[in-house]
Amino acid sequence: MKRLLFLGGLAVLLAAGGISAAVVPCPTTASLSALEAFDSPTDACYSQDKLFWGFTYTPTGSAAPAATDVTASLIVQTTPALDIHGWNFDGNWIQTGSSLAGFALGYTTEFCSADPCTTANPGEYISGADATYAPVSKLTAGDESISWSNGATATLTNGSPGPTPGDGDIGLPVGFTGPISVMASFAGTGGITQTSLRFYETTPSTVPEPRNLGVLFGALGLAAIAGISRKKRPA
Repeated sequence: MKRLLFLGGLAVLLAAGGISAAVVPCPTTASLSALEAFDSPTDACYSQDKLFWGFTYTPTGSAAPAATDVTASLIVQTTPALDIHGWNFDGNWIQTGSSLAGFALGYTTEFCSADPCTTANPGEYISGADATYAPVSKLTAGDESISWSNGATATLTNGSPGPTPGDGDIGLPVGFTGPISVMASFAGTGGITQTSLRFYETTPSTVPEPRNLGVLFGALGLAAIAGISRKKRPA
């Protein structure tokens, strides 16, 4: 019996070791080609309570940089009510002569459901997303098209490079935890040097549910009655 328990415990440890070896902390800065190694939920990287994987990059113009020449920087912005997570991509997508520097790039994210991501709080969910880009000032950059896997779309233009949509609403249901993918495509003339693809994480307000309010008010009522009874009691 002890031998069986030992073997069972060893199997659990080995399985846990396999998970932790595959899911690792995301680098703060890396080339896009390095991030392409995170290609599945079990072979992903994490930042706080988010998994990231499925990084893809396809140059669609002859002047577009290779994945090794695109720098990806991790975005982590936290506030009491709203956190922002995602990636900023820097590259030289600038038209040269008649050669276009188009591209398509994206990634997938979701809440961690198990270790090593242990910072998720109950009730948190992905509430929205946005995108922004940096057009080249000396050239008139074309549009960048953004699409999310839930069917939402947005367009970044030279006159309003982002963030778009301004309120982050891409039609996600309340309580959505992922996975969701985002894809950016640039095929216009001119050029851009940066594109950011971000997700919003919302913590719901701790307002008691109606039935809990009833219990609360009931308890307050009993306390008030008890107080009145004490005042009427003779000394």
